[in-house]
Amino acid sequence: MAAACSGWRCLGLLPWRLRAAGQAAAVGLLRAQSRGYCIPFGTGRYARGRARKGSRMLVGAAFALGGTFGLFQTLQDPLKAQEHLAEQQAAKLPAGSLQLTLYQYKTCPFCSKVRAFLDYHGVPYEIVEVNPVMRKEIKFSSYRKVPILLANAGNTVQLNDSSVIISAIKTYLISRKKSLEEIVSFYPPMKAVNERGKEVTEYGNKYWLMLDEMETQHVYPIKETRVEEMKWRKWADDWLVHLISPNVYRTPREALASFNYIVHEGKFGTVEGFFAKYMGAVAMFFISKRLKSRHHLQDNVREDLYKAANDWVKAIGKHRPFMGGSQPNLADLAVYGVLRVMEGLEAYDDMMTHTKIQPWYHRMEKAIGEAEVPNWQLLQPPY
Repeated sequence: MAAACSGWRCLGLLPWRLRAAGQAAAVGLLRAQSRGYCIPFGTGRYARGRARKGSRMLVGAAFALGGTFGLFQTLQDPLKAQEHLAEQQAAKLPAGSLQLTLYQYKTCPFCSKVRAFLDYHGVPYEIVEVNPVMRKEIKFSSYRKVPILLANAGNTVQLNDSSVIISAIKTYLISRKKSLEEIVSFYPPMKAVNERGKEVTEYGNKYWLMLDEMETQHVYPIKETRVEEMKWRKWADDWLVHLISPNVYRTPREALASFNYIVHEGKFGTVEGFFAKYMGAVAMFFISKRLKSRHHLQDNVREDLYKAANDWVKAIGKHRPFMGGSQPNLADLAVYGVLRVMEGLEAYDDMMTHTKIQPWYHRMEKAIGEAEVPNWQLLQPPY
């Protein structure tokens, strides 16, 4: 599964084939096909047509909201605090340091993974929030998903796919022997056909750090820790992320409550708010059922979420605070980044109540919150 989003429909992604506003659009909502990864909103006949502006705005608002499983916390303080932290840290790096710009949707789990990684390592970055309907902010890119990271370390390099971004930047922070361009070349894009017969872009080696022997020994003094980290990073992308949308929109009540919060806190006109709240909630309730079937989840999808959380805690074990030992590793950051998009929702509260994940989760919050200095300086091998 590509570790990226290309619409606000992350995890409940909908390749909507829109026709007109009003009743036809509502019917289209319920008939939409969901995806296990994010696909461009602005594709198909709707994007190419010249539908009336008012109808397009109504439909776009509802559909954009309809597929984002974590949009509920868009206005929450933790994310604002992270952005403020990034701004504060920007003044601490010496001239000529790595300059990063992250193109994202705030509640995309893959974007959340990247932010967790950058925040923990104390690397400053600018955020560009991408409009999920028009996507004008990324019109410069032929790659139409998010996150996209533009990195300037002398020359500007574009990095795509959340796991590639994390692996490449971590490699760069550790090993200054290689240019960023060279590091990115180690993660080649490859065309593949997924289980539904659709051509997708995957990236080779995306869970590997491209280090020499001495650097590897410095980061992974125990060989097995590298294998373990890669295994659970992949697990976060291939399994954990699929559990979010079915749990967030599990019941009509949960779906409606989520959209009620969005409309109440957002800036919507009367008609747009009504359409987004009710049609979006209805659409995503039914789509969550399709996702449950596609990924072979239990009738009570909470049980799959609980099991995943407890499996993760069991993998960490009782004798280390993080999978990375005394400090989080890339697997810790990936799992945390995916799960935190549920904050403020019933599914999140249930997970905290019915699983053993809460102590680890709070340790992760503290570890990231305490990243007030550029930790990347501490990553340099001692030679």
